[in-house]
Amino acid sequence: MRAPELTVEQVQEICPNCSQIEFVGKGGQKTVFSGLLEGKQYAIKFLDLTSIQNQQEPSDMTSLDLQITVSPMEDIREDVLARAKREIDIMDRCETPTLVKLGPISMTLVEYDNKKLLYFTEEFITGDDLYTILRREKQITVNEGIELGIDIATAIKHLWNINMVHRDVKPRNIMRRSSGSYVLLDTGLAFDLSDESLTAAFMTVGTPIYMSPEQLRNVRRGIDFRSDLFLLGIVLYEVLTGQHPFFNRGINSMQLVANIISNQVEPPNKIRSDIPNSLNAIIMRLLAKEPHLRFKTCDSLIAKLQHAREEV
Repeated sequence: MRAPELTVEQVQEICPNCSQIEFVGKGGQKTVFSGLLEGKQYAIKFLDLTSIQNQQEPSDMTSLDLQITVSPMEDIREDVLARAKREIDIMDRCETPTLVKLGPISMTLVEYDNKKLLYFTEEFITGDDLYTILRREKQITVNEGIELGIDIATAIKHLWNINMVHRDVKPRNIMRRSSGSYVLLDTGLAFDLSDESLTAAFMTVGTPIYMSPEQLRNVRRGIDFRSDLFLLGIVLYEVLTGQHPFFNRGINSMQLVANIISNQVEPPNKIRSDIPNSLNAIIMRLLAKEPHLRFKTCDSLIAKLQHAREEV
């Protein structure tokens, strides 16, 4: 399913209360515009649901209590409606600047130009994603790395408070605001551990070079916030050293899986000498193969990062 093709004029017809609408771009299955609502700039995200089959139509177009029929064997990546609902629900429930906030227009379905479109608004973030930053800057400062760790650990904590794990913490899903703080994106991939209907699809989601050992082992019982902490460890290692801890060009997928599951990584301060011992120890602990060897709570990780910040 492709992101919908829409013009600024068409978006204006669909969202008559929006003004100063501009095209932002396309990502995955969404087409994104920006616009002013109630005097404030928001992102307006559109999905085309025309081709989705066997979905139950919601009786309330804007309700967060949208009911969705999902086949137990259906890949969660194909269940766009469920993913969008989850993303909106998380934005509505989590109050933290480290996760994107929901805008004034919640999930809305419209018939337009013989298409079924879903759209909603969210906080408009000015800044760059971490992937773009790394391509430009190769690595970030130690202080920036610590702030990144604190912000993303805070986002993981808020998700876990509502029994969710993100599963896809990676540079493309992290934005650095123009203010310098960081925010975690794409919570539509987040997984509700209490939802048994999604269990079969659980292990199919995620980016292979940003996965925890327990994800790769298909051990659902071991999946909790500590899997997200492992992914944060990969990200911190990469942004501080300029190298991925488990992947390099030329290795195949089996070697990558073996690296993540069983091979120890070189300590990051062996690659970059100005990484303090305290931060080095944090990253190595995050990358522990077994979840119980990582941090027991997000708060304990945040406290360690704050202490490392004082030492820099």
